[in-house]
Amino acid sequence: MRFETTRLIVRPLQQSDLADVYQSRKNPDTSKYIGDPATLEDAKLRIEEATLPWQGVDHQKMMLAIRCKTTHQFIGELLFKFTQKQCHIGEIGYRMSPQHLGKGYAFEAASAFISNLFDQFELNKVIAVCAIGNVASWRLMEKLGMRREAELRDNMYLQGCYQNSFMYSILKRELQ
Repeated sequence: MRFETTRLIVRPLQQSDLADVYQSRKNPDTSKYIGDPATLEDAKLRIEEATLPWQGVDHQKMMLAIRCKTTHQFIGELLFKFTQKQCHIGEIGYRMSPQHLGKGYAFEAASAFISNLFDQFELNKVIAVCAIGNVASWRLMEKLGMRREAELRDNMYLQGCYQNSFMYSILKRELQ
């Protein structure tokens, strides 16, 4: 999948993104609600996985790079996977590089991503999950028009302990 917004180019992750992905993912601040900071080997494995042909089967990840249209700077990543393809349900995720937080890029990229997913795939529902402490993430989900469906107990293992998470969703018919 590839698309553009007013300020962004979104395209599949590729080998040339390795240094940027590593730089973003090794940061403890942007990793604290997702998992341990990445090693260079972790980043290489992510790129390897991203460059495999996407089959669109349950749980296979489609990983995309978000880049600035004018500067081509790496801004972050988007992820999609079918969680229950037979039921037309998929999940999104996003991660922004620390220097690009608070500039509206996450909303711009994620809202266009959701629209593209509903247009290109036979989806009825898109979900997203985040740690309860990740206030910026669940606020973004709400800004995207997603509704909180559940609080999942001990659903994530982060920083050496289990943490609860929120699950949000948006239905195709709710897209504005």
